[in-house]
Amino acid sequence: MLILNGRAGDRDTTSAAGGRRGRVTGVLGLGLLGVGAAVFAAGMAAGPSGLVARWGPDGPFLHWAAEPSRSTVTAVSRGAAVCAGLGVVLVLWALRRGWNGIRPRVLLPAGALTAVLFALLPPSGSIDILNYAVYGRITDLGLDPYVMTPNELHHTGDPVGLLRPRAWAKQPTVYGPVATAAHALAAHLGGASMGWIVFWLKVIHLMAFLATAVMIDRLSGPEPTARVRAAVLWTANPLALFWMVASGHVDVLAVALLTGAVFLLARRARTGRAELVHGLAAGALAGAAVAAKVTFLFPVLGLAAACLRRPRTLAAGALGAAATVAIGYLAAGRTAIASLTQRMAHDSDLFLPIPEPLRDRSTVYSATILLGTLATAAVLWWRLHRDTSPAAGRDRPLDVRPLIAFAIACVVMSPVQYPWYDAAFLPLLALLPLTRFDEALVVRGAVLSVVLLPGIGTAPSQYEAARVAVLLFSAALVLVCLFTVRARTPAPAGRAAGTGTRGWQAHRG
Repeated sequence: MLILNGRAGDRDTTSAAGGRRGRVTGVLGLGLLGVGAAVFAAGMAAGPSGLVARWGPDGPFLHWAAEPSRSTVTAVSRGAAVCAGLGVVLVLWALRRGWNGIRPRVLLPAGALTAVLFALLPPSGSIDILNYAVYGRITDLGLDPYVMTPNELHHTGDPVGLLRPRAWAKQPTVYGPVATAAHALAAHLGGASMGWIVFWLKVIHLMAFLATAVMIDRLSGPEPTARVRAAVLWTANPLALFWMVASGHVDVLAVALLTGAVFLLARRARTGRAELVHGLAAGALAGAAVAAKVTFLFPVLGLAAACLRRPRTLAAGALGAAATVAIGYLAAGRTAIASLTQRMAHDSDLFLPIPEPLRDRSTVYSATILLGTLATAAVLWWRLHRDTSPAAGRDRPLDVRPLIAFAIACVVMSPVQYPWYDAAFLPLLALLPLTRFDEALVVRGAVLSVVLLPGIGTAPSQYEAARVAVLLFSAALVLVCLFTVRARTPAPAGRAAGTGTRGWQAHRG
């Protein structure tokens, strides 16, 4: 910290000391990112275990049958998560102090290559992607995945159904028609092989992950520091790579579509007709995000709030979003809504302490969650408005602060929370200057990852620990919102600590 009333020599000495600490911290953080990614890769390459799901005899995945014990993969995966989370925090800390010791042209390709490697390694961290494969197989066979369960496919003797995980075996798909279409495409390409369907799902998720990375890099602007921060939060973040690509969660499809909507709206339209086209296309992408995973409705509401000063764009976007969601669910049929409603009433993995009388009244329950999420989003929006400079929203085609506030709120107020849900806000944080929330949100994801890993056959005690972690984070979030001072984002001359107006202006249409 600078000594405001000291002599120039004192300030220079203090600044130099801060610069040395920033360099050491930044290099250490990068090293931990590399270690985290390498340890994750080693654990996955060891083959089926408590970390790696059993996908059957087929598939092109790189692995060997090491058969590690559960205690081994638990230590490996949790160690990787600690290294990854700590590495991101240290790099963010160094960037906050003006460190610029790594270039985007190094970090971005490294993250992309790691993503490709993770796509070639076996599915890890959860069995969700195997469920996606089963739902896709049901759809590809011409059956209704919103009615037929994995158990019913299993009883037919289908080769993919025979490998269905026991968890969720009695649950039809709860995902929207866009996600179901992606699952069906992977199943069509993979045929009757669970391994090959999972592989094609990972390829689809890899493409969505990299598309998000490219768009966030472009939106971050030309300043290297801002681009490095975007890469550290998403592209080169081992936790994001693990949950989105290696584990292959559907959230990556939704956030890619949402980021695409932001990318379009960030372009300044030269004519009224172009503004309507941008709005309509962005709305269609935002609607597709909701039709992939319904919880993305809240970030989309935040995106709509960001367009309040652009009524023509807002109207066109609302039309595009409504049309996309309506067409998608009309094509899927009423059974899609029924399956989603059934999932919302499911309470076996609740992370927030919802009283049983409230859970038994579905309408009141849903209204309470809605009001709680909207209230949290309003507080976060207010806090982001105070923590960021006026330039964060002024003179830009799009002020993303309401979007990010709604994205964070929908995750932290969700009754069901997992570390991969953080995809809703993690890459979008890069569109703002450094805030007080950056490190806190990264730590939250890392802690949940450590608690729930290795992920296959999660014990009840792990869920209890996750619930405690969620409650502690919620309390910390309240303290950050109410009692912290405005964040400072110092940076070297000529470099920005966050997204500058130049970055947005670079994309004027």
